[in-house]
Amino acid sequence: MTKICICTTPIRPVPTTFPPLGSMSIIETLRPLCSEIKFLHIDYHRYNEEYLLNYFKENNFDFVGISAVVSTAYAYTKYLSGMIKSINKNTRIFVGGNLAASSQILLKKCKIDYCIIGDGEIISNNLINYLIKNKNVTEEELKEIKGICFLNKNNEFVFTGYGKAPSASNLLAPNWEILENENCLDHYMPDNGNSFK
Repeated sequence: MTKICICTTPIRPVPTTFPPLGSMSIIETLRPLCSEIKFLHIDYHRYNEEYLLNYFKENNFDFVGISAVVSTAYAYTKYLSGMIKSINKNTRIFVGGNLAASSQILLKKCKIDYCIIGDGEIISNNLINYLIKNKNVTEEELKEIKGICFLNKNNEFVFTGYGKAPSASNLLAPNWEILENENCLDHYMPDNGNSFK
């Protein structure tokens, strides 16, 4: 029974009007690997600390993916990962998005287990599939998963090289039910049609 959560981080002082397509794509990619996958759209809902604490305590996820699409998400990513690990130190946290370009800092300074570099669909699938199937994770086997960064047992930074980007034919169409379930679809597709300002 594997439980996964994909989270967004606040991007601007107010929620962006661009849909979280990256998170939505990762959710659809990982769905076949788990018994339960949830989306926590923090950028839209701006949940307070009490809500987040209760949410992660109640759900006790095996994996949490943080979508940090801008570099200014560092402080929030550090805060969120620290909170999650304080609830369950065994929850494995991975970060994707533009912030992952600073993966060495993230891994050294935050409670992050892995960073995903580049298009995350194939990479996250390969990583989570490996972690689910292997109780004893080895550095050598992790190095075979292209597109990830992690710290080895000596606290040394490891980048496994760039992974393959998904081909256009393999890209999944957005599943808008994900946003309907978050009660925010109207925010991105309002009746007046001006969703992208």
